[in-house]
Amino acid sequence: MIFTIMSVMSCENSKKSEAADKAAAESTVAAAPKMKVIVARVKVKEGQEAAFISVASVLVEATRKEPGCLFYTLYQSPMDPKSFIFYEEYKDQAAFESHGSSDHFKTFAGAIGDMLDGGLDVGEF
Repeated sequence: MIFTIMSVMSCENSKKSEAADKAAAESTVAAAPKMKVIVARVKVKEGQEAAFISVASVLVEATRKEPGCLFYTLYQSPMDPKSFIFYEEYKDQAAFESHGSSDHFKTFAGAIGDMLDGGLDVGEF
């Protein structure tokens, strides 16, 4: 019987602790600038894979040097070589907006129009 009571007390204390931890985490997140994460999916036309990678490599290299860029990479699907995703992390919204107005991004956007098989699917987090 004592074991059961201790077990219940332990669970209730654990729930209180979880609630306190969650509240502390939420206040920390609210106080800190929000990191911006982008997942951009793109499909290129048959035979355009190498050309797209060439143009995208220049973008990736330049973007990684941006002061607000935390992580930036390009992945090619092994199941469908015409499918790519960019996974991007920026320190905040301002850094993301700066990337979008950069010369290297504008050059990339202007170069890929004829390579794409559809539009970009951009998810923001």
